[in-house]
Amino acid sequence: MARICCLAGLQADHVRLLSTALRESGESSVTVLANIDVTELSKLLPSILVADVDGLVADPLEMVRQIRFVLPECIFVVYTAAKDQSWARECHLAGATGVLSKDSNEAEVRGGLRHALQSGCWTDPRFVA
Repeated sequence: MARICCLAGLQADHVRLLSTALRESGESSVTVLANIDVTELSKLLPSILVADVDGLVADPLEMVRQIRFVLPECIFVVYTAAKDQSWARECHLAGATGVLSKDSNEAEVRGGLRHALQSGCWTDPRFVA
């Protein structure tokens, strides 16, 4: 059975990069949501979600918690411009499976997503002290 992959709240150039990386990691299709909407995500029930929480008006960590609550089995990757190790840790504690830096190039994104898909947990090396 094919998994449902979803990208949420991303800018267009990041959508292209992440869609390509997911497809090259073996995922056949990607659904793109312009915004992060917990209600819509709960109906879609993606197996894999990559979300940009940087631009949220609401508390980003609370959004991560809400997403994890409605998608307990989802591989959930936060895509962020933050560079602070404590931010990555807080995202994981709130429920993110992985944390991926927006500074990553295509090969790094692909490698990070593959690792998150295989192991169930991953943090971009840029966050490691």
